[in-house]
Amino acid sequence: MKARIINLPIIDHDKEEVFRHIFVNTYLKHSITFEKYAIKFFPEDFKHLCYEYGKGGKYKEQFSLRRARRLLFIKEICEGNIPYILIHQIQRRNKSVCVLCESIDFALFLIPKTSSQGNYFRIGTIIAYGQKVESKIAKQKANGKPIKRLEEVFGEGC
Repeated sequence: MKARIINLPIIDHDKEEVFRHIFVNTYLKHSITFEKYAIKFFPEDFKHLCYEYGKGGKYKEQFSLRRARRLLFIKEICEGNIPYILIHQIQRRNKSVCVLCESIDFALFLIPKTSSQGNYFRIGTIIAYGQKVESKIAKQKANGKPIKRLEEVFGEGC
C-alpha cells in the first residue's frame, strides 16, 4: 500500500467568535454533500461541534479549542481529502453513522433523516480523540457494523 500525505486545515486562532464565523460561512451559508447526500447544519450545531463537557459534567458547557480547531475537517472529509471508514452505529438509539478517520484520530457522526425531499444527514457531533485513542477507536468499531456506502443506511441499492 502506498503512503499518503494528508494536508489538514487547522484553524490557528483562539477566539470563539472567529470559529463561529468560520462555521457560519463554511457550513450554514453553503451546501455540503457527502457521498451524494446533503448534510444539514443548523446554528445550534456549532455547540455540538465546538463545545465539550464542563466542570461537574455539564453537557456542552465549555468551548474547546481542541475540537474547534478541527472544524474544517468535516469539509475535507466530504470532499474526499481524508480517508475514512463508515460504521453504522446500529447499537445506538439514534442509529447514527460514524465516519471514522483513524489516520487523523477523528470521527464525525451523522444522523440519517428522511423527508419528502429525500434522504439526508444531520450533523451529530465530532470526536477529536485524545487520550487512549486506540482503545476508543476500537470501541467505535465494535459498536457498529462497517458499511461501504452511505446509501446502505437508507437501504438504497442493497
